[in-house]
Amino acid sequence: MSEQNSGSGLSQEELDDLVASSDTGGRNPSNKAILKAMAIIAFLWALFQVWIASPIPYEVGFGVFSSREARSIHLGLALILCFMAYPAFKRSPRDHIPVTDWILLIAGAFCAFYLFVADLAIVGEIFGDRLSDRPNNPNTFDIVVFCVGIFCLFEATRRSLGPPLAILGILFLLYTYFGPYFPGLLQWKGASFGAMAYHQWLSQSGVFGIALGVSTDLVFLFVLFGALLDKAGAGSYFIKVAFSLMGHLRGGPAKAAVVASGMTGLISGSSIANVVTTGTFTIPMMKRVGFNNEKAGAVEVASSVNGQIMPPVMGAAAFLMVEYVNIPYFDVVKHAFLPAIISYIALVYIVHLEAMKQDMQALPRATVAKPVKLQLLSFLMSAAMFVAIGGGVAWLSEAYLALQSAPSLMIAAGVALAAIIVLCKVISASASEGTKAAVFSTFTMVVGYCIVGGVFLMYLLDTLEQGLDGAGMSFLLPWVVGALLILVYVFLVRICATYPDLEPDDPDSEIVSLPLPKPTIMSGLHFLLPVLLLIWMLMVERKSPSLSAFWAVALMMFILVTQRSLFAFFRGETGGQLGQGVRDLVDGMISGARNMIGIGIATAAAGVIVGAVSQTGIGSALADLVELLSQGQLILILIWTAVLSLILGMGLPTTANYIVVSSLLAPVVVALGQQNGLVVPLIAVHLFVFYFGIMADVTPPVGLASFAAAAVSGGDPIKTGFVAFFYSMRTALLPFLFIFNTDLLLIDVGPVEAVLVFIVATAAMLIFTAGFQGYFFARSRIYESVLLILVAFSLFRPGFWMDMIVDPTTSVPPGSIVEQFERAEPGTELRLLVDGLDSVGEPLSFTAIVEVPEGATGEERIANFGLELIIDGNDVVIDNVTFDSPAEAQGVFDWDQKIVDVMVASDQPPKELIWIPAIVVLILVALLQSRRQKALATA
Repeated sequence: MSEQNSGSGLSQEELDDLVASSDTGGRNPSNKAILKAMAIIAFLWALFQVWIASPIPYEVGFGVFSSREARSIHLGLALILCFMAYPAFKRSPRDHIPVTDWILLIAGAFCAFYLFVADLAIVGEIFGDRLSDRPNNPNTFDIVVFCVGIFCLFEATRRSLGPPLAILGILFLLYTYFGPYFPGLLQWKGASFGAMAYHQWLSQSGVFGIALGVSTDLVFLFVLFGALLDKAGAGSYFIKVAFSLMGHLRGGPAKAAVVASGMTGLISGSSIANVVTTGTFTIPMMKRVGFNNEKAGAVEVASSVNGQIMPPVMGAAAFLMVEYVNIPYFDVVKHAFLPAIISYIALVYIVHLEAMKQDMQALPRATVAKPVKLQLLSFLMSAAMFVAIGGGVAWLSEAYLALQSAPSLMIAAGVALAAIIVLCKVISASASEGTKAAVFSTFTMVVGYCIVGGVFLMYLLDTLEQGLDGAGMSFLLPWVVGALLILVYVFLVRICATYPDLEPDDPDSEIVSLPLPKPTIMSGLHFLLPVLLLIWMLMVERKSPSLSAFWAVALMMFILVTQRSLFAFFRGETGGQLGQGVRDLVDGMISGARNMIGIGIATAAAGVIVGAVSQTGIGSALADLVELLSQGQLILILIWTAVLSLILGMGLPTTANYIVVSSLLAPVVVALGQQNGLVVPLIAVHLFVFYFGIMADVTPPVGLASFAAAAVSGGDPIKTGFVAFFYSMRTALLPFLFIFNTDLLLIDVGPVEAVLVFIVATAAMLIFTAGFQGYFFARSRIYESVLLILVAFSLFRPGFWMDMIVDPTTSVPPGSIVEQFERAEPGTELRLLVDGLDSVGEPLSFTAIVEVPEGATGEERIANFGLELIIDGNDVVIDNVTFDSPAEAQGVFDWDQKIVDVMVASDQPPKELIWIPAIVVLILVALLQSRRQKALATA
C-alpha cells in the first residue's frame, strides 16, 4: 500500500479494467468471433429496447411486446451477456469462455425466455395449453424452469454484483418455504414449492415484477442516453467547462470536480464509471493544488455518488419510485430538486473550507475578472434590458389586446427576442470595451435568452399543434418538430465549428493552464440540445419518462452519426467521417447495453426479495419488530432505517438497496408517523431510503467508488472511504430534515415560499457544514462548532424550539368535536387522539391530522370528512368510516375506535421568530472567529 500511496495510482488501462470488472464485465476473449458475438448481442439488446420504447410498433401494428414479454427478453439478454462477460472467480480464464459458462448461459437464457416462449400460440397448439392457461398451477416442467432459472440468476448476481444480494435472495426463498419453522414474530404458515415457484418466476410478482419492469421500460433508455452522450464527447466537454468556470477559485480543481461530476451524473448511471471518468482528470489536479491522496479521492467520490440524486436524470432507483409511490416522474424530480442542489452547494463549500484550512492558492485565471461593482452593474443593466424589452412588448404595447392566442403570443415573444438580439449586436458593434463590460453580464444574458427563448418555443409548439390539428394533419407534428430540432442542431454545430476542438490536457504536466471559458463552452453547445430536449419533454410537455428518453436517444443517435461530417463540412475539411460516425453509434449502443448488465441482474434478483415480502407478509412482522425496537418513536425508526440502508450498502448496489429497504420499511415509517401525529408523505420516505441507498458506493469498508477513487489517486481505499463518508454527512442529514420539514420537497409550497425555503435551507446547510468541518472564518473551537450546528438546526426546524416555548395546540374535550369542526375555517387542521385496536387485536393509539372540509355545520363537515360518530357526553366513538372519503383515504380510522382528545391550533407566534436569536448567535461566532483570524494573520 505504501508503494501505491507514493505513486499516482493505476494506469489508464488498469482503470479501464477496474470499471469493466465492476460495471461491464472483466472478460476479454481472444477469439474474435466470440467478441463479435458479444458485441452483436449487446447491440441487438440496445436496438430492442429503443424499438419497444418508440411509438413505431403501435403505428405499424408490428413488433408490439407486452410488459411480460419485454421483461423476459430483457432478463434473457442480460443473463447471456453476464455469463459471457463476467468470469466466475478471480482466477477464472478471461481470454475465453469455459464450457460451464456456456451451459449456464444457455440454461439461464432459456429459463428467462420461457415466459415469452411458453405463452406463444404455437406452444398452445403443440402442448395443449400455454403458461397463461394454468395460473398459479405450475406443472413439473414449470418448477424445473424455476429451479434452474433461479440458480442461474443468483450465480449471475454473484458474478456481477458480489455475493450479498444473492445470499439475501436465497435467505428470503428459504423463509418463504420454511416459514412454519421460524420463531416468534417471523413465523408464518409457509408456501408450497409450487406456489413459491409460480410466484417468484412464472408470475409478475417476483423476478419479473415491478423492479425488472422499470429496468426494462425506463432505466435502459436513460443509461443508453448517457452512453451515447459520453461517446459523442460530452463527458470531456462537461469536465472542461467546469474547469474553465471554477478552476481559478481556491481549491478550484476540487470545486470543478464537484460541478463536473454533477454534470457527468446526467450521462452516467454508475458512480464507479463517474469516478474514473472525471477522476482521472480531476484527482491529479486536486493533488497538485494541495489535497492529499485520500482527500482528493474522497471529494471525487462524494461528488460522483451525488450525481444519482441530481435531477432531471437521477439514478435507476428514482424510476422505481415512480412505480412504488405511484406519482409522475415530474413530481419525483420536483420533490428531489432542492435537496440535490443544496447537497451540491454544501459539497462545494466543504471543498472551500478544506482549501481555507490548508491555505491553498488558486490557479491563475485564463481571463481578467471584472471588478465586483462592474459585475453588479452589468447584471442590473442586462436584467433591465430583458425586463424593459420583454415587458414593453408583452404589457405596454397596444398589441397586448390581441395576445389571446398562441400565434399572437409566439409573435410577441419572437419580437422581444429579436429586439434583444438586435440591441445586443448594436451595442457590441459600436460601444467601447468598458461600456460592453458595464452592460453585458454573461450569466444574466444566458438566463434571459433561455427564458425568452423558452417562452417563444412553447408558443411556437402550441401554434404548430393548433395549425396542424385545424388542417387535420396532426400526425405530422412529430416530423415538423423533428425537422426544427435538426435545423437547430445544424445551426449549433455551425457555431461550434468556428471554435477549435477541446484538446485533452495532461493533469500531471508541470504547467497547468485553465481553458478560456467562452471557447470551451461554445465548442460543445450541440451536446446541450439532447439534454434540453429530455428536460423539456419531462418537465414541460410532461411526457412519460420512457417516451422522453426515446426522443432524446433518437436525437443522440442522429448527432453521433452526423456530427463528424457536419464539423468537417463547416470547416472545409474532407474525409469519410460518416462511416466513423456510424461506428461511434454502434460503439455507444454496445457500451450502453453492457452498462446495463449489472442493473438488469440487480433488479431481477431484488425482485425475489420483493416477491417474498408480498407472498409471506414479512413486512408486517418486521414492522412489529422495528416498532418494538424503536418504542414507537419516529426518530428511532428513521435511524434504524438509515442504519439498515448503510449496512446493506456494504454489499448491495444502490438500486437493490433501495428496493429492499423501501419494500420492508417505507410503510412502517408512514404508519409510525401517523401514530406520532406527523403526516409523512410516502415520497419523503422513499427519498429518505434513496438518499441512504446512494451511500452504498461510499460506505466503508467495501464502497466500490472509494476503491475506484483510491486506484486513481494512489491513496488508501479505506481512508478514502471514511473521508468520503465524512464529506457525505450533509447528504445523510438532509433526509432527516425533509421528513420533518416537507417544505424542502416543495410539497404544498408556492413559488415565493419555495425561494425562501431554498435560501434558508441552503444557509442552514452551509452553517451545518462549517460546524461539522470545524472551520468557519477560522478554525473553530468545540463550543463554536456546537453553536454553529445549533444555529443550522434552528434555521432548518424553528418549529422545534417554538413548540417548546408555546404549545402549538390546545386540548379541548372530545365531546365538543362538532363545535370545533364548525368553528374551524375550511382547510385548517384539527388533531384527533384516537384509541383502538390494531389488525391483531393489540391496543393502538395514534394522532390523526384532519383537514376540515367545507360544510354549513359541524355535523355536515364531519360527514363530508367521512366519519359517523356516536357522541355520549365526552365519550366519542367512531361508528363508521364512509367509503371513498378523506377519512378512509388516510387509512387509519376504523369503526369502534374512540376519540379521546381533540386538539385545536393555539395562538402560537410565527416559528420564524426563532431565526432572530439564531442569526445573532451566528454573527457572534463570525465576529469571534474573524477577530481571531486577524490576530493570527498579524502575529
